Amino acid sequence: MKLIDLKTLAAEKSISVFTLRKYAKTGMPHYLVGRKILVNSDAFDNWFDLQFGVQTDSNPGNLDQLISDTLAKLNIDTS
Repeated sequence: MKLIDLKTLAAEKSISVFTLRKYAKTGMPHYLVGRKILVNSDAFDNWFDLQFGVQTDSNPGNLDQLISDTLAKLNIDTS
């Protein structure tokens, strides 16, 4: 396990240090050593994917059915 500081993580992931500090306050896995925040890059990737990743359906099924279900959920009558 390799721990990196927020400045390094910010450069690697193109996310500001300010945003990473907010993430640390709201559940991002990290270690606090004194006043320094250290992050395992792999753990960050997993956490980030769970928080912001796009969920895909491995079997989308029939497009017409998907549209009908979505319209029904939105209470839109198509008749």
